[in-house]
Amino acid sequence: MDTEKRVRDIMAPIEEYETIPVDGKLGDALAVLKRKHEAQKGDAGGVGHRTFFVTNSRGKIIGKLSIYDLIRGLVPESSKKPDHSRIFYSVLSGRAMEVSDEVGDFQRRFQWIRSSFFDLVKQEAGKSIGEIMSPVHPLLAEDDTINQAIYVMFKEGIRQPLVSRKDRIVGVVDFNHIFEELIRIVGPDCGVRW
Repeated sequence: MDTEKRVRDIMAPIEEYETIPVDGKLGDALAVLKRKHEAQKGDAGGVGHRTFFVTNSRGKIIGKLSIYDLIRGLVPESSKKPDHSRIFYSVLSGRAMEVSDEVGDFQRRFQWIRSSFFDLVKQEAGKSIGEIMSPVHPLLAEDDTINQAIYVMFKEGIRQPLVSRKDRIVGVVDFNHIFEELIRIVGPDCGVRW
């Protein structure tokens, strides 16, 4: 049997990923992704990470910008305010003016849902990366086991934990890396017949 692989053996080096400054704009990230996507259309074997790592003014990684973050970033900030429940509105029904004002506010906050996708992108493309990024913290050490990586990914709800060596980020692990190792080792010893 093979010696047990560690996180360092399956991770993608951090250098494979694009970085973007925290004060960049959502539109800047989309432009880079569009260029990469178009360049890779004919290159089936190319490395094409669609995640960016966000850096501060000193070049230190402080966040992550995934496809999920980019699309979530299209939601206008006004729509992210907590909504009141229908019960709240029914309690206020005796005060028609207040309810009317609140319903009007709700309609203004969510009018973007009825607009075109083009208009939404145009409206939100100027958001700063800092507004839409997800914070990151190195959660794995390069000497951790793959089992530890799986535990951290599911316990913390993080699909791409960063890997550190001492105080420096050196890589990223994702489900594809673990899946490739799973496929590599599965076979008769695991009760699987090919």
